Amino acid sequence: MKIILVPFGGLIGAVLGGILWAKYIQWTGNTAGLIAIGIGLFSGVGMLFTCSSVIEANAKRHWLMVAIGAAVFSIIGIFIGKYLDVQWNAVPQIAEQIMAEEPTLSEEAATPIAERVYSAKTEWEHMKDRMDWFDLLFGLIAVFVAFYITLNPRVRNLISKFGKIR
Repeated sequence: MKIILVPFGGLIGAVLGGILWAKYIQWTGNTAGLIAIGIGLFSGVGMLFTCSSVIEANAKRHWLMVAIGAAVFSIIGIFIGKYLDVQWNAVPQIAEQIMAEEPTLSEEAATPIAERVYSAKTEWEHMKDRMDWFDLLFGLIAVFVAFYITLNPRVRNLISKFGKIR
């Protein structure tokens, strides 16, 4: 029965990391692709929390599957973060751009225009607009971090000692 719960640690880590990333963008206005690495870390550690008591330390094939799962969850977490970024931050940022181009507009006047601009595109198009090449780089690093954390026995042992996972 415990084996069914194994993926939930990675999923919870990915969702939590995605939410925190979107909130960071909302609070600071900075996209900080570097935070995507944290999503990989959360996904990997989340998988370790749910896997360490179920999978034996020398079951290499099982740990490889866990590592692949953590990497996939980190990608999911990045997409969750980008999606929430668009949902929470796109309209206010479009309104700020409109007010910067037209300084005589108030925020109340710019917001409906921003909502029309926002509704002219799909969420996917907004997500693509808000991504740069370095986001892909940090996403790849996040996938590597999630994979490495769960696959490397030294890191697993270190985390299990400090986090009392086992």
